[in-house]
Amino acid sequence: KMQKISDLETPALVVYKHIVAANCKRMYDLANSHGVILKPHFKTSKCLEVAIMLSGGTKRGIEVSTLAEADFLAKNGFDDIIYAFPLSSHKITRCAALSEQLEKFTVFVDDPLIIQQLDKYKLKDKKWSILVEVDVGGSRSGVQADSPLLLNLVEEIKKSDNLTFAGLYSHCGQSYGCTNQREINEVARAATTTLLSVVERLKTKGINCPSYGIGSTPSCSRPVPEMSKLTEWHPGNYVFNDQMQVRIGSCKEEDIACFVLTRVVSHYNKKGDIYMIINCGWTALSLHGGGDCGGRSPNSGFGFIQGHPELKLSQMSQEHGIVRSSDQLKELDLSRYPIGSLLRVYPDHSCGTCAMHSTFYVADQNDVIIDEWTPVKGW
Repeated sequence: KMQKISDLETPALVVYKHIVAANCKRMYDLANSHGVILKPHFKTSKCLEVAIMLSGGTKRGIEVSTLAEADFLAKNGFDDIIYAFPLSSHKITRCAALSEQLEKFTVFVDDPLIIQQLDKYKLKDKKWSILVEVDVGGSRSGVQADSPLLLNLVEEIKKSDNLTFAGLYSHCGQSYGCTNQREINEVARAATTTLLSVVERLKTKGINCPSYGIGSTPSCSRPVPEMSKLTEWHPGNYVFNDQMQVRIGSCKEEDIACFVLTRVVSHYNKKGDIYMIINCGWTALSLHGGGDCGGRSPNSGFGFIQGHPELKLSQMSQEHGIVRSSDQLKELDLSRYPIGSLLRVYPDHSCGTCAMHSTFYVADQNDVIIDEWTPVKGW
């Protein structure tokens, strides 16, 4: 029997394949039209089927956030994989195995101690491929762009016979703090300019930088002209998108490719507090963003109930979701949502929501389930 979305057990993570394909194509075309190479991030979906779409079917040039993801992709015929997380000494052995197994495996470094350790750990018949991570304002990992340490790190890599300087990488994570397109453009322009200034600074020291790119879906979805001066972009969330991307203007609601399907399980009127329970707690949605999306979006709660602006997912525990009226002045009419009825919750941040699920139910445009995808788990 043909299974429809409405037949699924809940909670369930549903992915529209045609929207994923359209999102992948849009970003691929954008990068192409700006003359840059797209090296997309795998961390949002962690599914083989999506990785193939992300790479345009080439199985080349993809970034991962864990070595479990790298091992999984390598086993499935992928190459030119970038481990986009600061390398720590206890991961060197696993990275060495991947470096020797693949034609190209690149690691991230932002600390001189790791460079010394990599220099001592010789690979068979090849050199370590190393990207230096630059902090262009996101204040997460990476060496500050104006720090003298940056030049020292690159010079240390260049000095060694066992290491290759593959270029510079930066995330541009501060774009997620933006609230509109103008702010995103300003952040992307500043991040790009900062990174290009580092490339120029290296040039004055006689060091050629083979690649230099920035990521983040907000900055790459609506790119500023300066971004065509980069060699690559590496966004990731765009593959599924989410309500956060809609809110800051990276995409439209119809570009969100995934949602959590849930059912209404009970109704309550407790001394005038009228609400209903859905079977979507934080184990199905994640707590990323927090209530009202960390205060950035009043009345939105922990997720967005598609097609029902009058509803607010106001509280969550492990398995319970509590839904109230989004307008405190309007009473919730429970008769509109019979027990057993289905609701669709858009995630505030799809990377967090996807991480909570071990099966993704894949649907076509007619809401027929056409596949099940299994994400890789662990580290």
